[in-house]
Amino acid sequence: MKKIAVVMALILAVTIGLSAKPAEARHHGNFWGGFAAGTATGLIVGTVAAPRYYAPAPVYVYPAPTYVYPAPVCRDIQTPGFWRQTPVMDAGGFTTYQSEWVPGSFQRVCQ
Repeated sequence: MKKIAVVMALILAVTIGLSAKPAEARHHGNFWGGFAAGTATGLIVGTVAAPRYYAPAPVYVYPAPTYVYPAPVCRDIQTPGFWRQTPVMDAGGFTTYQSEWVPGSFQRVCQ
């Protein structure tokens, strides 16, 4: 579309240039008319032929994907004390069992 407008403006300028009669070399009021016509032609052709500037589209940069591990859940577990039987050898070589108390303890379990 832009090329068509430039070609049409060029054809129009050549046609007017060939059909116009040369003016006399005096400036009896011809200067301002020519100046106005040149300014108007320059504005029109310059507007049509000038390249358009488009601002770049805004760019949004996403952050890199990350994974955050959940915080560990810790619990304190109390094991109760209990009695157990421990083997005991006497002087004659006989094995007997004796009750022994094992105290309770605390243990921390984290998952």
